[in-house]
Amino acid sequence: MTNVWCRMIGILLGSLFLGNARAAETPADTLKRGLTYWGSDPYAALAVAKRQRKLLLVEFYAEWNRRSRWMSERVLGDSTVRELVESHFVAVRVPTETSAGADLAALYQVTGYPAILIFSSNGDVLDKIDVTLDEEDFLQRLQTILMTVQGAGTWRLRQVYAAAERSDTDATDAAAAEFLGGQLPQDVASAAIWPLFENSVVVRYGSTAFNYLVSYADLFRGRIGRDKVDAVLTEALMQSMLPYVVGSVPYGADVTGGIIAAAEGLDLPSALALRSMADVAALRRAEDLALFVARLGLLLDLVPETYHLPLAVSLDVVAERGTREAKNAALKIVNRVRTSLRSPANAAILESLGDRLK
Repeated sequence: MTNVWCRMIGILLGSLFLGNARAAETPADTLKRGLTYWGSDPYAALAVAKRQRKLLLVEFYAEWNRRSRWMSERVLGDSTVRELVESHFVAVRVPTETSAGADLAALYQVTGYPAILIFSSNGDVLDKIDVTLDEEDFLQRLQTILMTVQGAGTWRLRQVYAAAERSDTDATDAAAAEFLGGQLPQDVASAAIWPLFENSVVVRYGSTAFNYLVSYADLFRGRIGRDKVDAVLTEALMQSMLPYVVGSVPYGADVTGGIIAAAEGLDLPSALALRSMADVAALRRAEDLALFVARLGLLLDLVPETYHLPLAVSLDVVAERGTREAKNAALKIVNRVRTSLRSPANAAILESLGDRLK
């Protein structure tokens, strides 16, 4: 018996053994279930791939061709292959026996079988598999493609950090959009990428990364931890609300209301504090500042200590136009915050404000 025939028999026996082992370990209905296809129109499926941030796998299929059937049934139908494909790709089967399928095959120069093309979500051809592969080799081929795509993602991730280091918010948002648009949400919601979302330049209320985090909040909470995710979301919302409280930007009820709605929609515990911040911002415009001072004093107990200094400094408006009663109340708050500060420079700022309130 020749070596070739020995090898073929070995492969057949190995396949038989592997098939029996899998049948023993996996329910029959799972093994028989084929790959899930999104129809036969690659152009329609490309829109789905872009929306789901996946790659597009197009199988040009010919029922009459033995190798085409074998790849479809034995390889694409393999449970491990199927799991990888359905997690990272949108799959389409184009029957080349139809006129539309034949036209597509001609467009992509399909001259033999098997013929499986991999596209990026932008429609670029990443690979053309036109040789018969077994399950293991096919998996390695797909994993190589995914690693290449993720390598490009690593470069894009560095661009986000670089823009954030320059404090260029427009460039940061553009880089974040390019990076996040090329990744699967389940890949982004990982410990390796999470530090990106802890960067305050990257995650700002209304920024690309903030909106992405909001869209996949439940996924991130499940993988990263609810406390960590909610802390980042809360910080972004409070930072966006703070300028209205301290008066560095004109008060806008629509904007502050949107911030509160975002917190409530995310079921954040900080929603109460944000609503209180919005109320204080609105009271800052009042003729009588007594209520503004009283509510600001209560707000100190609802926000992190890092917010105490800017809130105390915002009492400068009371020194300018407040009544004696309002100034006395504001002075108590300033002194309370000043005694808790560790920085002599910051304490000096509040000491100067206190002198103006006396």
